Amino acid sequence: MNEEKRRFRIPGSPAFRIASLAILTAVTAVFTYMVRIPIAPTRGYLNLGDVAIYFTAFTFGPVSALIAGGLGTALADLISGYSQWAPISLLVHGLQGLVAGLIASIAWRGKRGTFNLFWLVAAVAGTVVMCAGYLASGTLMVGFSAALVELPGNLLQNLAGVVGAVPLTIAVRKAYPPVTELRW
Repeated sequence: MNEEKRRFRIPGSPAFRIASLAILTAVTAVFTYMVRIPIAPTRGYLNLGDVAIYFTAFTFGPVSALIAGGLGTALADLISGYSQWAPISLLVHGLQGLVAGLIASIAWRGKRGTFNLFWLVAAVAGTVVMCAGYLASGTLMVGFSAALVELPGNLLQNLAGVVGAVPLTIAVRKAYPPVTELRW
């Protein structure tokens, strides 16, 4: 074992992975809860939760992004008074994280700690999943025209998520290389 691995050794136990996943879920909930911009026609809101979802997808993989993205945003909806959106957030943001994480996993074959084109492809796919999911569910809840009003905001929210997640992912990978051992 080389010196760097010894110095940064991460416990491989299931308990450590579960604790990491709980922290990622809490971070996603906080990012979703702390900045909320209400959208009147749909009674929903825009937030920064996508930063945490894309960071988790790019750094920790598809399963972690599925769980942390879905649970974190649903919990934020529940505690912030948007409980009608919690089941939808659980499903939509969970799938967004899963899809982005699966595509971003291809990037793991390349250089670690540097930007990879697959992250953009993953972000576009995650954006499509998220926007389509909220458009479909918003249409069922409040009608198509009201749901359509939210679409530009959802696109902007995803763009902000990628802009925040990419440098964060690069910084964490460079500062703590063994984080790669926590991918699910």
